[in-house]
Amino acid sequence: MDDTIVALSTPYGESGIGVIRLSGPTSISLAQKVFKGKRDLREVPSHRAVFGHIINPVTDEPIDECLLLIMRAPHSYTGEDTVEFYVHGSPVLEELLIKFLIELGARLALPGEFTKRAFLNGKLDLSRAEAIIDIIQARSEIGLRSSYVQLQGRLSKEIKPIMERLKDLIAEIEAGIDFPEEVDLSYESIEARISDIVEKLNNLLKGAYFTRLYRKGLSCPIVGRPNVGKSSLLNILLGEERAIVTPIPGTTRDTITESITIDGIPVTLIDTAGIRDTQDLVESIGVNRTVSSIESADIVIWVIDAGEPLKEEDFEIERLTRDKKRIVALNKIDLSNRVLYIDDIKDYGPTVEISCRTGEGIDRLKLKIKELLGSLPSPDFVIPINTRHEALIRRCLDRLSIAMEGIRSRLPIDIIAGEVWESYNILGEITGETASIDIVEEIFSRFCVGK
Repeated sequence: MDDTIVALSTPYGESGIGVIRLSGPTSISLAQKVFKGKRDLREVPSHRAVFGHIINPVTDEPIDECLLLIMRAPHSYTGEDTVEFYVHGSPVLEELLIKFLIELGARLALPGEFTKRAFLNGKLDLSRAEAIIDIIQARSEIGLRSSYVQLQGRLSKEIKPIMERLKDLIAEIEAGIDFPEEVDLSYESIEARISDIVEKLNNLLKGAYFTRLYRKGLSCPIVGRPNVGKSSLLNILLGEERAIVTPIPGTTRDTITESITIDGIPVTLIDTAGIRDTQDLVESIGVNRTVSSIESADIVIWVIDAGEPLKEEDFEIERLTRDKKRIVALNKIDLSNRVLYIDDIKDYGPTVEISCRTGEGIDRLKLKIKELLGSLPSPDFVIPINTRHEALIRRCLDRLSIAMEGIRSRLPIDIIAGEVWESYNILGEITGETASIDIVEEIFSRFCVGK
């Protein structure tokens, strides 16, 4: 990392302020060539802001007022000399300043490259780096809090002691192989220590469900046969006319996805095509997508028309959603000629009467969703485990399970040591200690340019 990188760190477009970030060994000297203030930047202490003007390095002509912040290595985000320009948020100005700096020798940063340099310079480990993109992409306050807990190194503090215990066990096993007369090592003692590590890893996995819930939220398709009020329910939950509503069955032919927040949890509502036998090619594709959305759902809202008796399509939906957390919404209760009541459908699970026309029962429906969620712990008390971490922990557990089987089968100790070594390396991918360059590159490629 002997080059200097530059990028816009604020969103592109007109705004009150724009921040251009420069990081690398020549940051301060490059900044000196495009900035004119009362002091030589080489003499400005670290973490000190100075006022001045952005200048054209060729003509020396000022083009904007600017506040400039210097952060000297290693006390910066990246661990390198870093300069940030705070200019008026003009895209023309921002592009011009970046152009000047590139012509002077800087390079345009790749996505996530500032945070990647922070990782490579030991300013934060890989799990903490991942938390930054999760903070940027947070969909709710509770998701933001969960990501912040990860940024503070909560997961790393749990993983690193486990890795140390694995390393100590490997050292003792190898010492037992080399010096069997001096090291008292039995299969039983190895098994006991691995069992303790397995227990700790399984406890960590408990945080995976809640982390996914806090950050990604619930997937909640609204299903039912055609014309029972699914699109109307989506609109009333959103508080806007998002889906087209007509009395013609089959109006919704594709899934429509929108998000709301219920009790702090993001809920992705999916308006689906009505389930029925159809010869229409487009509608049949929509029905297939409805079935797929049910399969991946966390909670299903099954809408039934109170103005008609249950039909064959309703029974098919009951079968498709039987193994899911399900709320039955009996819609159109405002009809004078209704034929269905709660007692008629109470065997199908939690039920609520609603009217999408009058709004009656909608608050009760939201309460039913909260009840199905159950009592959620605060993110402050949950070890944040994202999808990548969960997969790695499960791989580690698989390796330790193989080691345990080897112990019970009294396989040679060196074979068991190999499995323990592999489990150690897998856990190291969480913090980045043993992660390959391909893994590191893939993670940072998800970031935006300028972070």
